[in-house]
Amino acid sequence: MTMRSTRRQFAASAVAAMTLATLPSGLMASSQPFAGGKLHSFSDGSMNLPIDSVFYDIFDDDRQKFLKAAQVSDGIWRRPVNVNLLEIGERKILFDVGSGLNFLPTLGELPAALDAADVDISAITDVVFTHAHPDHIWGILDDFDDLLMPDAAYHINQAEWDFWDSDDAVTVMIPGRESFAVGAKSRFDKLRDQISFFQGGDEILSSIEAVDTSGHTPGHASFLIHNSAGPVLIAGDALTHPVISLEHPEWHDPADMDRGKAALTRKRLLDRLASDKIGLAATHLPAPGFGRVETNQSVWRYIAADS
Repeated sequence: MTMRSTRRQFAASAVAAMTLATLPSGLMASSQPFAGGKLHSFSDGSMNLPIDSVFYDIFDDDRQKFLKAAQVSDGIWRRPVNVNLLEIGERKILFDVGSGLNFLPTLGELPAALDAADVDISAITDVVFTHAHPDHIWGILDDFDDLLMPDAAYHINQAEWDFWDSDDAVTVMIPGRESFAVGAKSRFDKLRDQISFFQGGDEILSSIEAVDTSGHTPGHASFLIHNSAGPVLIAGDALTHPVISLEHPEWHDPADMDRGKAALTRKRLLDRLASDKIGLAATHLPAPGFGRVETNQSVWRYIAADS
């Protein structure tokens, strides 16, 4: 047995030693019925950021409107990080992987959440990335910088890979976020032998269609799951807040890399979700992040699944 296998087994046994009773309630899974399988949501934790460090370029009047809409009263911007797992047929498909332990101290809970739900992480067959920001891709590595799911197949938009894999990525980052590019590139280096690429409109796996939702990042993708119980869109960061993204899609998210394109993408996506009655799952909507979009007098509203 190699040292690499021993290390991974050691890390896995440490997580397995945690009992359900000792886990925070935020780690618990939520599931939605799905013809032929289940769609789950797991928590990777929460991004808790000082509001001044996030929306540093918003004028005071707009800032106050934003804070009211976002229900921020203590100066801290809290964003849940939901990760979806689709179990259908013989496949267990994970959409993004959370951040791991090297991004923010309030994140990195996904492995424990999966374990608490008796999901064997080694049984994940596919990992599908919406994009390569830290809270979506950094979690592919374990504590020893090995792939946490070494036997899985990985899938990403070709445009997203090309951007983050280039030497120019670090130069276009907002000052202070250069680590986003460095971290993405280091993880891509681990994936080169088992990554598959797609473009918008491709059927990447059976009944899963890639949807071009670029703007937040150059190759951001969402995924439309076609299902007899009704279609569901895994939106990633195409929509990031239940009020702001819907009632004010023109307001930029702090992590949008192309603000104009991201705003157009949100508007097109909201129209489609409402008109086609597509279910919605998104990373930063209130946990567990399942719901739908409705429109009333040209104003979009997010309706949580349990509403």
